[in-house]
Amino acid sequence: MDERIFVDGHGVEVFTRSWPVGAPVGVVLVSHGASEHSGRYDRFARALNDAGFAVAALDHRGHGRTGATTGAGVMGVGGGQAVVDDLHQLRGEAEAAFPDTSVFLFGHSMGSLIGLAYLVQHGDGLAGSVLCGIPADVGDVAGVSDLLRAAEAAGLRDQPADALVEANAPFEPARTAFDWLSRDEDEVDRYVADPLCGDGNPLTYGYLIDLFDVLAPAGELLHTIRSPVLVIAGDQDPAAAMGAHATTLAEALRAAGTPVDLHLYQGARHELLNETNRDEVMADILDWLAMRR
Repeated sequence: MDERIFVDGHGVEVFTRSWPVGAPVGVVLVSHGASEHSGRYDRFARALNDAGFAVAALDHRGHGRTGATTGAGVMGVGGGQAVVDDLHQLRGEAEAAFPDTSVFLFGHSMGSLIGLAYLVQHGDGLAGSVLCGIPADVGDVAGVSDLLRAAEAAGLRDQPADALVEANAPFEPARTAFDWLSRDEDEVDRYVADPLCGDGNPLTYGYLIDLFDVLAPAGELLHTIRSPVLVIAGDQDPAAAMGAHATTLAEALRAAGTPVDLHLYQGARHELLNETNRDEVMADILDWLAMRR
């Protein structure tokens, strides 16, 4: 694994990780979720490497080691458009390193929302995308944006947004506050112990406001996404409305003419790559990518 920093168009130092291979069959860009970072995708990246794919990931603004520049949970200068632009800059560097190679996008949770905004702006040329555990109803993005704007009007922009405070409710009595992430207790404990994850790294309302500002138009532009999309979620994922958000997204993409596949995993919770059936999930993703490279 290689680590480096690039400076984006607003002067923000964006931390990146890459897992290169010689003569890759494809490149996968990884867009991580909220209150975590790209380092948590090492196992997934190595599985992709074993299948011949190179991998490039970044710590989004407000997260991981990029958070040292913007502040934890803060989007920073440039707002929501800048987080999309950062992902595009990562793609440009990957394409320069591996010219004439198929490029795919993998986005988890918040990263799937960023990925969706990315697809309507820069989807041309991608070989395909995997959107995992989407935590919003694409049919009501504008409504969520309005609610967030109301929070801003109430002076909450710089305050932590505890959007998933009720996520653990279906699993009470729970062992930890993050049982909703996975049935694998060891993986939950690793998340809790990671200083760049969890309660110490909440998003601000301002972060979500900026993100939904760039996401809201995406809901009206799904017809511009021409490359295939794989939508996956656990059917016990409260952040994805027990799989309902994934189903809604897949139906909306299909109605817009986008080639789409949907897979809901029985009993699985939010972090499919860290679930007890993660080998099954990764094998399914690898098979899907291999057929489209």
